[in-house]
Amino acid sequence: MPKHIRILALLAVFVGCLALLYHDVVARLVTDWIIDENYSHGFLIVPVALYLAWERRHRLQAAPRRPSNFGIALVLLSIAILIAGELGAELFLTRISLLGTLAGVVLFLCGWHWLKILAFPLAFLILMIPIPSIIFNQIAFPLQLFAARLGEISLLAFGVPVLREGNLIILATTTLEVVDACSGIRSLVSLLTLAILYGYFMERRPGLRVAIAVAAIPIAIFTNGFRLFGTGVGVHYYGPQAAEDFFHTFSGWIIFVTASVLIVVLHRLLLVVFPLPSKTENEEQPKRGVAEENGGAERLYARIGLLTIFLIISGIYVHGTPASEAVTVRAPLSAFPAQIGNWRGQPTLQFSDKIVATLGVTDYLSQYYRKPDGPPVHLYVGYYQSQRHGETMHSPKNCLPGSGWQPVATGRIIIPLANGAPIEVNRYLIQKGTEKQLVLYWYQSHGRVVASEYWAKVHLVWDAIRLNRTDGALVRVISPIAASEEAAERQAVEFVKMFFPHLSRHLPV
Repeated sequence: MPKHIRILALLAVFVGCLALLYHDVVARLVTDWIIDENYSHGFLIVPVALYLAWERRHRLQAAPRRPSNFGIALVLLSIAILIAGELGAELFLTRISLLGTLAGVVLFLCGWHWLKILAFPLAFLILMIPIPSIIFNQIAFPLQLFAARLGEISLLAFGVPVLREGNLIILATTTLEVVDACSGIRSLVSLLTLAILYGYFMERRPGLRVAIAVAAIPIAIFTNGFRLFGTGVGVHYYGPQAAEDFFHTFSGWIIFVTASVLIVVLHRLLLVVFPLPSKTENEEQPKRGVAEENGGAERLYARIGLLTIFLIISGIYVHGTPASEAVTVRAPLSAFPAQIGNWRGQPTLQFSDKIVATLGVTDYLSQYYRKPDGPPVHLYVGYYQSQRHGETMHSPKNCLPGSGWQPVATGRIIIPLANGAPIEVNRYLIQKGTEKQLVLYWYQSHGRVVASEYWAKVHLVWDAIRLNRTDGALVRVISPIAASEEAAERQAVEFVKMFFPHLSRHLPV
């Protein structure tokens, strides 16, 4: 069999094994592109990255091929990240491992020169990966609030009467809610992608390329705020239909085109301030490629074969792991005691189907408890049976500001329990107008109480690997501040001490 046929056959087997290993990862990624409009641009990222790699074909032909054994280490690390992500229910890890594996393959088969040439196309693929939920929530809510605030200021300056509560813009005829779709994440990611491509093709100086890409962030944020301003003006003069259907979608396109034009204008201004230097005649010409010496073909066979073996073993391990989680027995939260010591529960609050779907909870409890001599406190427990498919707990720091409550102070306190070790919980002081509330909350899973949502995510991955379980809960207590902040905290802490022992029946250890 001719040498090139053998290489192509071996490469075909290798690519097939790589596709089988990452089949589920890519399938879930494409599904996200379809159902989440924030990342629908992902369909364009892969073809563009392939074009960018194809554009470098002459440089690759001229580059020496000197395989590096560091590549196999990068492949093994990436596969380990894939396994951790698959077992630990972290989609971002599984997706980023694909890029690490591709980079490792290039390095192991062709060497550092090739990896350097293909670095930009590979890095560009990062833009196709959705932001992890734990980070997305940290970004989206502040952007929603900023867009609402900017829209409010602009409308008032234009003479339109408006009242804002959190991410709600209240007009005379209707209320505009700045939801995730209006946060500007979609336009920010899309404009950032466009700015990176524009800088790559239109500017050859790295510093100005970075400046163009960075400038896309504030441009996207401010233009999204002015989109809300335009929507508010349209609603004020033409009625609520100006915020719906065609007009809402069309305004989004107008704003995106405007932001794109601003990117071009910015580049023109940068060229005035930093004019292009004249090209030199003695620019370094690419050197001719150097073939791998001394049995290069045989070494290439061996390297491809070794990678294929690693992929087969990894695929057997990943796809051979049971997809179902360990079954946990627990009492439903609807059976949570209505009487806890001298605390008596009020009728349970029921969420709408839309809110339940947004939260992604399997079971929940939302109930007020009151002592005979004090104001009521609110207890919320949101239980997640599984968090393997991107479901994640919503931090009160993200949700409460969306309903108009502004953060005043954050911290942590230690609560000593009567029959167990003390627990550390988050202490969150919020205010809306003249009202103030004290919020205590934590993340609880398998008998463990964690204050940090990031450490909770780490424990989630570890427990998924160790126990094949990703269940957990967010527990939150809200105490209104009537007499003093200290009194509200004492009341909340007292209530936590009373109800905490009852959680074990409903949140399995």
